[in-house]
Amino acid sequence: MAITKIIAIRDRLDKRVNYAVNGEKTTLDTGITYAANPEKTEQLFFASAINCDSCETAFAEMQATKRRFGKLGGVVGYHFIQSFAPGEVTPEQAHRIGVEFAERLFGKRYEAVIGTHLDKAHLHNHVVVNSVSFVDGKKYHSSPGSYYFEVRSASDILCRENDLSVIAPQGRGKHYAEWKAENTGKPTIRSIIRGDIDSIIGEAYTYETFLMLLRRRGYVVQNRPNRKYVTVLPPGGKRAIRLDSLGDGYTERDIRGRLAAQREGGAQTAPAMTRTGKRYRVRGKRPTGPKKKITGFQALYLRYLYLLRGTHRKKHFRRVPFSMRQEVVRLERYDRQFRYLWANGMTTAEDLEQRIIALEREIYDGEQQRKPLYRERRDAEDEAYKTQCSAEIDRQTAALREKRKELALCRRILEDVPLVSQQVQQAEEERQENMKKEVRKHEYQR
Repeated sequence: MAITKIIAIRDRLDKRVNYAVNGEKTTLDTGITYAANPEKTEQLFFASAINCDSCETAFAEMQATKRRFGKLGGVVGYHFIQSFAPGEVTPEQAHRIGVEFAERLFGKRYEAVIGTHLDKAHLHNHVVVNSVSFVDGKKYHSSPGSYYFEVRSASDILCRENDLSVIAPQGRGKHYAEWKAENTGKPTIRSIIRGDIDSIIGEAYTYETFLMLLRRRGYVVQNRPNRKYVTVLPPGGKRAIRLDSLGDGYTERDIRGRLAAQREGGAQTAPAMTRTGKRYRVRGKRPTGPKKKITGFQALYLRYLYLLRGTHRKKHFRRVPFSMRQEVVRLERYDRQFRYLWANGMTTAEDLEQRIIALEREIYDGEQQRKPLYRERRDAEDEAYKTQCSAEIDRQTAALREKRKELALCRRILEDVPLVSQQVQQAEEERQENMKKEVRKHEYQR
């Protein structure tokens, strides 16, 4: 079974090429014994190039092709990853499949390097391809269609030819983020739309009334006779969604049936949805002692989390803009950002920027400190010392990984703050407008 992934490269093609054929990842340690053939240790380096003289000259040749056709900008290459299940293939077999995979897709037109990485339990191939053809200068363009019918198809065919298992798709595909959210009980845009439909069905009498109430909530409904499917575009949404794609109970026929059952006095219930019933809140206790005033970004996030949690409570529901209700799917992200700001006492952009600079320096120093260990491990003759070097490399790599995660979190907060601020301001403006309406209503009743 091979799982494939594709990444468009927009800068530093050389970095991707070097990573794919990195000797630390593609070299089989001579101390490792093959389970299948203990004596087979002569092939230690699993890296190859097609349409290039060697892996070492591949990047220079790719650049020469780009210069020859005057296409140095845009997408400079594509990075394909082909992963196998642990224990399913040998290094030789994985590399042979990776090379054949690249040759079938790109062998006649594009330069590529293939590296089989052996540093994980699951062996995986990295294939880096020049985006410009050395034949006629035409660029390779990736799309969902080319991925499914060419890339994934070629990988699946090779798996079958080598007696490996193949993942069989079941039913209509879902975006991974939606599938993961649904399986962990988190809200999604589609679940929010389903909730609106359930609520409106409870208020409507006929299908036409249902559509009218849906539009009144800000949805754009396309229901013309010449259209095969009914589509709805939520307020602030970027793409219309077909009703029949929301699942059982939400097709036009199902909705009409639910309305009919409701008119006849039947117990109208929403379709059963598999949810874990998780509740989202800011976790952990605040420090005891003198109360610290919450200001700046911390106050902004705390207000936003309060508003988001109120968008999906069944009781005391607070009406907020749909754009904010969509943000409920990112609630855990904002909760994590708030807890980071609170734990580190950060309230301004300057605090975050200073931390980013410090982290970048620490990461650079850590990488420089780790480099000599790779050389020492490679040159060491004593197995005990080699093991000691590996353990220290793993320790330093784990520390660097945590710093990179923190760095990404700081950068994400800086990116998210403008949106959070805008959403809070929009919700406050809407609250003020609703209060004015209530005042005018009471004055009219008097």
